[in-house]
Amino acid sequence: MQASLTTSVRRQEPGTLIGLTLLIGIFVFLWTPEAKTLWHIWGSDPSLSHGPLIVLISLGLLWLRKQEFGAWNAATTGGLVALALSSLVYVGSIWADIDFLKPMSLVLMIACCVWFLGGIRNLKIAAGALAFNIFMIPWPTTLVDRISFPLQLASSSYAALFAGIVGIPVVRDGVHLAVQSNPDVAPIYSIVVAQACSGLTSLTVLLALAYIIAYYTPVRFYWRMLLVAVVVPLTLFNNALRLTIILIVGAHHRPALAQWIHDHESPVLLFLCSLGLLTVRHFIVNWTGNGASGNEKHVEQVPISDH
Repeated sequence: MQASLTTSVRRQEPGTLIGLTLLIGIFVFLWTPEAKTLWHIWGSDPSLSHGPLIVLISLGLLWLRKQEFGAWNAATTGGLVALALSSLVYVGSIWADIDFLKPMSLVLMIACCVWFLGGIRNLKIAAGALAFNIFMIPWPTTLVDRISFPLQLASSSYAALFAGIVGIPVVRDGVHLAVQSNPDVAPIYSIVVAQACSGLTSLTVLLALAYIIAYYTPVRFYWRMLLVAVVVPLTLFNNALRLTIILIVGAHHRPALAQWIHDHESPVLLFLCSLGLLTVRHFIVNWTGNGASGNEKHVEQVPISDH
C-alpha cells in the first residue's frame, strides 16, 4: 500500500512540474507589459518610488515561509472557479482600460493559482505576502482627487491651530496660510498647502510600513487592522506639525530656511511616524497580553485568519 502510494505521488510530480512551468510562463507573459508600465510609474511618481522594494519584500516574505507550504497538487474546485473569475476581471480591466485594476487582478490571479494548486492552507500562508503587493499599485485617480483635497484642508486647519497654540498669528483661507499680526499690513510669511504637501505621499508609504509591522505582530486580525488604520491620524498630525514648523521658521528666521525644511523633511516625518507606529504596536501587544512572555503564540499572518 505504501509503495503504491509513493509510486502514485512520483507519477504526479512530472505533471505538477509541467503545470507550474506553464503557469509561470503565462504569468511572465501577462506581467511583462504591466511591469513596464509600473516601472515607469515608480520612476515618475514620488509616492510610488518604493514600488520595487514592495515586490522584493513580498518575495522575501514568501521565501521565509517556504517550509510551511504543503503539496502543490491539490487541484481544488474552488480555486479553479476563483482563478476563472479573476481572469475575467483581468480581461475586463484590459477591455475597460482601468490602469489600477490590471496589476490588481494579476495579483489576485496569483493568489487564486496558489489556492488551486496548493489548497486553502497554502493560500492562507501566502496571502499576507501576496496582499502586500497592493502597495506597489498606483491608486485610482478618482480616489486620489477625492482624498487629497480633504487632506490639504485638514492639514492646513490643524497647522493653523498648532501655530496659534504656540503664539504664531496665522490667518487661514482654505489651503492658504499666512503669518499676519496686523490685517492692514502684508503677511510676514505665507504658504499654500498644495496636493504634494497634503501628506498623501507619506500616507502611501506609511500604510505599507504599517502593513509589515502588523504582519509581524502576534495579535488578532482586528488589532492588526487598527494598527494600519492608525496611520491616517498619525500622518495627518505629523504633516500638520511639519507645516507649523515651516510657518514658525519662515516668520521668525528666513524663508530660505523654511523652504529647505520643506524640501528635506520627508525622512524625518517618516521616522517620527514609524516611531509612533512602533509605540502603538507596543501598547497593543501588551494590552492583548501577547507581550507578557517570550512564548508568544503564533497567529496566522494577515489578511486571512482571525482565530
